[in-house]
Amino acid sequence: MANLLLSALVSIAVRNLNAAALKEFGFAWGLGAELDNLKSTMSAIRTVVKYAEEKQWSNDVIKDWLGKLKDVAWDADNVLDEFATEALMRKVEREKGAASQVSRFSSLPNIINFRMKMASKFVNVRDRLDAISRERSFHLGEGDINMEAFDVEKRQTGSLVNESKIYGRDEEKEKIIEVLLTNVSDDQDNLAIYAVWGMGGLGKTTLAQLVYNDARVERHFELRIWVCVSFDFQIRRLVRAIIESIDGSSCSLSELDPLQKQLQEKLRGRKFLLVLDDVRNEGQKEWDHLKDTLMCGAKGSMLIVTTRIEKIALMMATVLPIHHIGCLSDDDSWSLFKGCAFGLERAEERLELESIGKEIVKKCGGVPLAINALGSLVCSKRTKSEWLIVKESPIWNLQESENSILPALMLSYHHLSPHLRQCFAYCCVFPKDHELEMDKLIQLWMANGFIPSKGPSELYDFGVDIFNELVRRSFFQDVKEENLGYITCKMHDLMHDLAQSIMRHECIAVESSKDVKVEGRIFHIFYDMISSQDISFNEDLHKVRSLRSCLGRFRYPVSWSFFLKQKYLRVLDFTSVEQEVPSSIDNLKHLRYLDMSESTIKVLPKSTTCLVILQTLKLDKCRSLCELPKGMKHMKSLMYLGITGCDSLTRMPEGMGQLTCLQSLSFFIVGNKNGYQVSELKGLNLRNKLTIKELDNVKNSEEAKSANLIGKKILHSLSLDWPSDNISHISDHVEDVLDGLQPHSNLKKLSINNYHGSKIPTWIQDSVLRDLVEISLDCWERCEHLPLLGKLPLLKVLKITGWHAVKYIGNEFHGDSAISFPSLKEFRLHKMHDLEEWRTMNGRENFPCLSTLEIIECPKLVGIPIIPSITGLTMRRNNAMLIRSVMNLTSLSSLLIDGMDDELTVLPDGLLQNHKMLKKLKIFNFAQSQVTD
Repeated sequence: MANLLLSALVSIAVRNLNAAALKEFGFAWGLGAELDNLKSTMSAIRTVVKYAEEKQWSNDVIKDWLGKLKDVAWDADNVLDEFATEALMRKVEREKGAASQVSRFSSLPNIINFRMKMASKFVNVRDRLDAISRERSFHLGEGDINMEAFDVEKRQTGSLVNESKIYGRDEEKEKIIEVLLTNVSDDQDNLAIYAVWGMGGLGKTTLAQLVYNDARVERHFELRIWVCVSFDFQIRRLVRAIIESIDGSSCSLSELDPLQKQLQEKLRGRKFLLVLDDVRNEGQKEWDHLKDTLMCGAKGSMLIVTTRIEKIALMMATVLPIHHIGCLSDDDSWSLFKGCAFGLERAEERLELESIGKEIVKKCGGVPLAINALGSLVCSKRTKSEWLIVKESPIWNLQESENSILPALMLSYHHLSPHLRQCFAYCCVFPKDHELEMDKLIQLWMANGFIPSKGPSELYDFGVDIFNELVRRSFFQDVKEENLGYITCKMHDLMHDLAQSIMRHECIAVESSKDVKVEGRIFHIFYDMISSQDISFNEDLHKVRSLRSCLGRFRYPVSWSFFLKQKYLRVLDFTSVEQEVPSSIDNLKHLRYLDMSESTIKVLPKSTTCLVILQTLKLDKCRSLCELPKGMKHMKSLMYLGITGCDSLTRMPEGMGQLTCLQSLSFFIVGNKNGYQVSELKGLNLRNKLTIKELDNVKNSEEAKSANLIGKKILHSLSLDWPSDNISHISDHVEDVLDGLQPHSNLKKLSINNYHGSKIPTWIQDSVLRDLVEISLDCWERCEHLPLLGKLPLLKVLKITGWHAVKYIGNEFHGDSAISFPSLKEFRLHKMHDLEEWRTMNGRENFPCLSTLEIIECPKLVGIPIIPSITGLTMRRNNAMLIRSVMNLTSLSSLLIDGMDDELTVLPDGLLQNHKMLKKLKIFNFAQSQVTD
């Protein structure tokens, strides 16, 4: 099945051969004829590859031919990448103007040697391609095939996070919930175990999720935990995974005994629900060991197990009978298919397609995953003939292994365009149930050359289109969006199986204490090393020289020597590695993605700047990193520089503005010399988030405007930071500076910290930024009034801290509209030391959506307005009089009172008598406190 990727590989080669830079250097170095000959051969092969891919299902000769062709296509791609990389390196060195470098690259002997070496490689590849072409004695069709384009269906609107409707599971959901809510463990066991089993793709995970997220279940259990098990039923891994699910953060423990003790501390005496999803291992001993660890919860604790194997369900369950999830009924299957397949067709068109659609649904055997995939496939097809091609495809005749779902998924995959196939299949490099970040996927797809585009500026947007299309066609699921564009998804385990079957031996996972079997050429590898004993490689792996991607988790030092031998390595993820980067990193000339996040590195070697085709450099949370290498301005291909959490960095490298491909920059530290000033940002088309620090080094409005923030249309989050100390160095023109830093109106999140002016810029007050969703204004100590923000239509989160000169909040803040703050949900008012009064105008609707309010360290404030919608209120270190405002907030479900002033020893009479909805009450730091009737 790996031959399904050949058309994409050939397309990449043809695309590279058409690149202007390659043609330019080929002509300059006398290699134009060799490149033209190779292009002619590849183009000829390209015209028949797609047809051959369709015929291989019923013709083993064609399948073998495609396999041979694929091996040569990989080599052709390597040679072309080597040539393009060398060309770019010579161009960069020429621009540097360093005499020694120019001599090294431009001398006649070097040019002649390079020309001879590359000419030999081009001829070798073309001869091999010609030989394979001559084997083609089976009369494949030829024609014009557009391998680059794919049509993203736009007719159905809706955001990524909308889930497909679920059909036919209501009864089963209610049955399981009844078991959970009525279960009472016997005297010996505090844990009851309920098992759900059935073939893959039926929706066991979805059913468990429906139960897990039901409001009744959430109220019934103090703690809910979800862990995906799959094949890897290792007690150590599972205990750690349970702890991480409880804490919501990673666990650093690696030994079993301390892991078990920590888990029991977290579970002891608490009624919990634990879901172990997709259990595949039948080992009784491992299960008994885990079960013993879990027997410390309160009575009524429950464990739900989902599995494909009845034997496992019977072994683990204590609540009988076990639940067997069945296929969807014909009616539910058709309803699910219709929801995916049909859009705005006319009635007569739809009627003609329905009969074909029902035949397709029958082939799916009532399996929701297959129905979703096929429904999404035919959604973009309009004619009867296109639907018939799907219905009558020879792929339906594939030999079935575990169940009948594989042909349906393979058919859906086969109808993807070539680069979509590559992007999806690559995802099997990650473990099952791995949460995939959209931005990271796009960066990895770019690094491997999977995204066809005419220029760097288009790559990300095209990547987003590919991601969305794979979501729409059900290859990705469980899509979540958080924090203004941070999007994640997962792959169903059967989709993961499909991707693995396509990649076959080209992609492997190296896990703890497991042997690695190397078969054929390995291109992509994922490591999961959780202890020092795991850092070892078997002999087969040591021989590998074909790697393109190395991803994973390393918690201990590793040897760089193996990776530095991977000449064509494009992706290297060394997250959390506890060692420095070697100076020989520049040996990896083809590297496009380097992630050293959360590592202990202090500096990057200067040789890093020689990685001229590096696109992504991630150094997030490298707390000890004190400087970036000089000469970064020569890394012309760099698009993503992640330095969030690099708190030891005090300045940027010189000339960052020369990185014209740069699209993502975590923060920029402004300097006061040429090459370090805020004007370096002028020509950078940055997207998503940017923090600008040390704004005291910007002296006037003109200099501020030179950053061109107003022209950055795809920048969605901006933080402007002056230093909290050294106020004496702040320019007298600080108000003009902030005025000149006006962002584009598309901005969604704004944070301004330690502003020492007394004037509020007009661009904040005049509703220029109408798309703002979140605002944080911290330490504006000289401003006497809050800005007019009540008219912002989309504002949901507002935090105002440290406005010590403000004494009054009123109409200047709310505005004169009939409704102020129409969308605000969270409002945090902190450290307003002189604030005495907060009033709203009668007859107007104020804060209609506000649900969360925090008042912290406002010692002079004695009252807040009546805002009926508030459900969560936090008060810390405030005036004792303020607490009386609680009486008027009768919708509260959560109230926290902490450390009011010394005058309060007894809570006021009747404070909570009308609070019928209150569920959580927390009172801290009172010398004496009680609630009176």
